[in-house]
Amino acid sequence: MEKYKPFDEKSSKQLTDILKELFGDSEPFPVLKSEYKPIPLKQKDDINYEIQWQTDNIENEGHKVIHVDQNRHGETIIIYRLVYQDDIDDRNIHLRIRIITPKGVKAPDSNAFLVIYPETLRMEIADIRIEGDRVSRGYGSITMNAILKLVDQMHIRFITGWISSVDWDHINRSEQFYSKFGFECDLNHETKYGTITWINQSLGATREELKNLMKPKKARSE
Repeated sequence: MEKYKPFDEKSSKQLTDILKELFGDSEPFPVLKSEYKPIPLKQKDDINYEIQWQTDNIENEGHKVIHVDQNRHGETIIIYRLVYQDDIDDRNIHLRIRIITPKGVKAPDSNAFLVIYPETLRMEIADIRIEGDRVSRGYGSITMNAILKLVDQMHIRFITGWISSVDWDHINRSEQFYSKFGFECDLNHETKYGTITWINQSLGATREELKNLMKPKKARSE
């Protein structure tokens, strides 16, 4: 079966331009290796109180808690969406992580950045950045579960994205991660470039529909 390529260099450049517009000329996700001392819990040994306090605090600041879950290390992870109150909130979604442990609360630099195309109900994963000693602690999976919650809320039919050469030193781990959530990975090991695709079959979305959407508008109408 012929495979299609949902992105090209032009679309990658367009996304880079969007990121620069949001974050300036600096890297949108700087080297995410900063570690900060945990902030003490508001009430000692009371994790449930802290979860509620942090949730209320995030939402009082105008942002939106998307998902709360616990990893196998006993850490509670809050995934929340930054809300900028501007005209691109519906298109550009920035997710952050807050981690609650008995030792305190951490807000690492880990990020996820999504681009929404409402006219086609397509979501593009621009980046999920989990680095250093945060790898293999379940943060990526919990973030993906938050993304899939957004998919349900926004009635997204398709998720697309790419895997670039900078991820190739852990490509097997990346492929396993996306496959676990039902993504198809199309990898070119020679060029060190790959794409990911997720079809929301529960909404009746099909591969042929996505293939047609990714064509230039002129070709779509022919």
